[in-house]
Amino acid sequence: MEIRQFPIIRPRNAHPISRDAIDPDALKVLYRLKSMGYRAYLVGGSVRDLLMGRTPKDFDIGTDARPEEVRYLFRNSRLIGRRFRLAHILFRGGKVVEVATFRRRPDTAEAAENADLLVTSDNTWGTPEEDAERRDFTINGLFYDIADYSVIDWVGGLADLEAGLVRAIGDPDVRFREDPVRMLRAVEFANRLSFAITPRDYEAILAHRKDLARAATSRVTEELAAMLRGGHALPTFLLLREVGLLDVLLPELSDELRRIDPEHPGGAGHYFWTLLEVLDAERRRGRFFDEAVYFAILGLPLLRAEIARVRPGGNAEPSLLIAKTNAVIDPLATTLSAPNALVHRVKSILVSQGKLAHRPEWKASTRRFVFHPDFPAAVDLFEIRAMARGSGGELAGEWRHLAERVDRSGAGAAPAAPVLSESGASPAAPGSPRPRRRRRGGRRRRGGAPA
Repeated sequence: MEIRQFPIIRPRNAHPISRDAIDPDALKVLYRLKSMGYRAYLVGGSVRDLLMGRTPKDFDIGTDARPEEVRYLFRNSRLIGRRFRLAHILFRGGKVVEVATFRRRPDTAEAAENADLLVTSDNTWGTPEEDAERRDFTINGLFYDIADYSVIDWVGGLADLEAGLVRAIGDPDVRFREDPVRMLRAVEFANRLSFAITPRDYEAILAHRKDLARAATSRVTEELAAMLRGGHALPTFLLLREVGLLDVLLPELSDELRRIDPEHPGGAGHYFWTLLEVLDAERRRGRFFDEAVYFAILGLPLLRAEIARVRPGGNAEPSLLIAKTNAVIDPLATTLSAPNALVHRVKSILVSQGKLAHRPEWKASTRRFVFHPDFPAAVDLFEIRAMARGSGGELAGEWRHLAERVDRSGAGAAPAAPVLSESGASPAAPGSPRPRRRRRGGRRRRGGAPA
């Protein structure tokens, strides 16, 4: 067996990374840190993507400068985080370059085998090598040195990148217990990059999948959203189900997908996988969707199954649709700790599907519906559903045509109203001006008594 000596350093002429492919603002940060005597590396996923010929979505920087020193060097920066203290360098257009000080793995990683290894603080400063070793996967532990434009590998990431493997740095049993979200990331990376999870890591996920319930809900929800909008949701969710993570992540959905209905062989399970297949195809075409659409897709199989139990083969009236939407989305929102604003929007576009199932008629209530802020997202969801069913696409076209017709009519200043309230009414939209209350008793005359 070959024993590699680390670090492996590939000089500029031995790798494909060009500074032309690096964000110019990230280069400014790297050069300024270097000019002030600090070590500065491009780190993590951006190095991986550049080596693969991909365009990174962000450019993170590692340095030996402490967060307060970075804040002093860059007036356009702010410090964030408690568990993981780092600096955000702010540029025009809302661009953020993230700068983190080199860290080492906390001492808790060396605890006894049965101890609780969950990491709750990660502000122990270290060396570049220690920083690489504390990262999640070898393919994310590669550094690009701005001093000589070389790629540095302390963890075997170059070999795994060439072999197409997702491998945890160190013992996966320990690393997944330290941060259970890494199990989700392993599944997501495997499908996004078309890589394979190593057998040892795969077995560790099976052994520790229940630890995902202990992870911070906000981070789990963030990873879930990334899976849905990445263009590879179908294979990712199939692998999540295969390794048992879906049971922990979304137990209600997992139970419904497992249920077999002899009367409806193309039930919730088949429907959900078809929805994800359509979603992936649209994302690969470059189409983007509102966040509420992604989370509504998670609730659709449950809502469809709930209504089918009450109205087999029939359409649900508005009151039933509203009640079942609340019954399905509220537990899902609790599981994911979703913000209230997002939950209301998800409910709104789900309830809207009942109205979109009928041909539009030119009247006041339809005009209010078309002007509602959630209308575009509702039509997007309706189109995805139509493509999954293989019918109904012409209705979506009619609704879009109606929206354009109303817009051309010059009535765009009409106030929006929610699609449906729980009572089925259409009250004024949040943020719209309230009508003035009429004064009773008439106008007071100068001098005192009302007329």
